[in-house]
Amino acid sequence: MSRPHVRTELPWLRSGPIHKVHTSVVGEMDALIERAGYLRIDLDGSVMTSRAAAHAEIGRALGFPDWYGPSWDGFNDCMGHFVIEHDGALVAIVVNDVEAAAGAAPVTAIEVGWGFLEVKFGVIPTLGAGQTATIDLDVFMVGDGPDFDRPPSLDVGPQNS
Repeated sequence: MSRPHVRTELPWLRSGPIHKVHTSVVGEMDALIERAGYLRIDLDGSVMTSRAAAHAEIGRALGFPDWYGPSWDGFNDCMGHFVIEHDGALVAIVVNDVEAAAGAAPVTAIEVGWGFLEVKFGVIPTLGAGQTATIDLDVFMVGDGPDFDRPPSLDVGPQNS
């Protein structure tokens, strides 16, 4: 299958470029990820309670080497290896229980989202001269709050775009 247009496939999505998915419709997101053939990477937001813990979870989920530590420079280096290894892949980063991460370490949660957006838009990783590897990345944040997207028939309160 060619690259899906996520907002066409999940027409109730209003958010982006990070897709905020309500837990009540995770099954639809899961089906899209499987149907489209994404390489799925799940992060557990409930353990991302500090900068060090967030980077440890990122390193675990993405299979980064043991030397990877809690820094965005290390993320850039390791993400470069990940992109080269998965050149051309369609990748879905799914951050489950993102509200736990945001509640415990709000600035770090923002940095994590920003870091993956930089990957999505080709800012990170900085690859060596002549290296042209790329991945096609979509980022999904999953939570229960009223600002997570779901079909209007499942709305339980005001949602923000």
